[in-house]
Amino acid sequence: MNLLFVYLLVNLLSKGANASIPYIISSILKSQIKTTMKRIFFALALTISVTSFAQLSFQKGQKLEVVTDIKKTSSLELMGQAIESKVNATLTEMFDVTNSAANAFTIEHKVKRLVFDAEGMQGKQTFDSEKEGDRSGEIGKLVEKALKNKYTMTLDATGKVTAVKLDDDNPKGNSEADAVVGLISMQTGANLATPKAGDVTEFKILPAKTLKQSDTWTDTSSAEGTKEKTIYTVKSVSDNEITLDYTKETSISTKQMMMGTEASVNGTNKAVGTAVVDKKTGILKTKTETIDSDMTLEAQGQSIPVKEKSTRTITVKPA
Repeated sequence: MNLLFVYLLVNLLSKGANASIPYIISSILKSQIKTTMKRIFFALALTISVTSFAQLSFQKGQKLEVVTDIKKTSSLELMGQAIESKVNATLTEMFDVTNSAANAFTIEHKVKRLVFDAEGMQGKQTFDSEKEGDRSGEIGKLVEKALKNKYTMTLDATGKVTAVKLDDDNPKGNSEADAVVGLISMQTGANLATPKAGDVTEFKILPAKTLKQSDTWTDTSSAEGTKEKTIYTVKSVSDNEITLDYTKETSISTKQMMMGTEASVNGTNKAVGTAVVDKKTGILKTKTETIDSDMTLEAQGQSIPVKEKSTRTITVKPA
């Protein structure tokens, strides 16, 4: 600002006798006022463009397709032998907004497609739910319930699940199928579980406060033997999107049934990622993260160290 005043003063004085001192002072004051007002308007515009995101915004009739891609490599040591495996999986889900109110949204969910290929100690396995031969095979029969399960969930304005209703036509499950689905979910990273009241959906990321570039905040959560802490930083803000960088650490201490045997799983996951959120609705658009896992699996008196490295990408788009 000082350089502007010097420039203006020199320019006016160069006019000679016609540029009186009062005129010069008046011009400088006017320039100060204009500059100050511009800054005020800029600050107001910034405040308006980066506003509070206390609520998500869904529209009745809106249909969203959510695609989750996972690439994972694992290594474990069993009886002195190193075993490595690789998994690639893609889960496509459909969300249909059937009702939208000020503080509640009703959304129907179904699985559209599950594809995965895995290489490990049992050789190579592949599955594609759109192939009739795969659906009628051994894996297809075990995951049939998860693939055909439909449910309707109610979300509050913060993206938290408040109620879940299973479809009356859902196939009946059994403990073996449920255990296999849990194992497939753990191995592939594709979440096939039905949400529960109190769960927070992937749609919601932004906090209930005004945001600007470089702002940070921390989210924590815990459920069923897991504790999670995520630190977000606003990387950039455009007219339509907010881009976030984040780090996430998850502590795991849980028990699972694996092929009829109870196993304890303990360890940590550390993730680094980037998320893009729609600025108008607050709904997630894309998320990409790299996850390093260091866990111990205990079953039948054996302790098995497991290390995993995964890349997960979530894309939300209109269906």
